Amino acid sequence: MADIEIEKEHSLDFNTAREQAKKWLESAKDKFGIEANYVEGETEDNVTITRKGIDGKATLDANKIRFEATLGFLAKPLKGKIKDALDSGLSKYFS
Repeated sequence: MADIEIEKEHSLDFNTAREQAKKWLESAKDKFGIEANYVEGETEDNVTITRKGIDGKATLDANKIRFEATLGFLAKPLKGKIKDALDSGLSKYFS
């Protein structure tokens, strides 16, 4: 079971949503030092995200982006701050 789950609906066309997702990932890489593997699909894109203490995945489709993360022992006390940062970043690129 994921420690963090965020789902945001968007009204962007799929190509624009894909561009926004990639911008969000670049920003997160720079700000938080995450590693990400982005795989494009016809109707859905999938991303795996890792950083010491955090394993996450995101799914993007034509209507929403969904993010889930499992936190390691040392990251669990920071769950609120991590979730707020993720939510803020997703809102910035998908509002």
